[in-house]
Amino acid sequence: MDIKNLNSNLVNNTRLNENSRAVEKTTANAENTVKAPTDKVTLTPLSSQIRDIEKRAHTADTSNEARIAELKKSINDGSYKINADSIADKLIRTELLLARA
Repeated sequence: MDIKNLNSNLVNNTRLNENSRAVEKTTANAENTVKAPTDKVTLTPLSSQIRDIEKRAHTADTSNEARIAELKKSINDGSYKINADSIADKLIRTELLLARA
């Protein structure tokens, strides 16, 4: 038996194994790169409705100057009447709504 050939065969086999492992690692890394998950965003119809409501709220007329002037005038001339029943009903409704939350 020739020892030179035995040693060279062992060295060659070791190199082949190392090369095949390197190729396997490269292939595994490439597969991991390809299989990486991607993020996806989907908007529901509700989100579109909310966006539309927000746009309308920003463009809505919030000027209450006429109503404020009317209330000031009626308070100053003494004709403003306080409706205690209405105020009490609204307070009770508010408390019931807050108790549900």
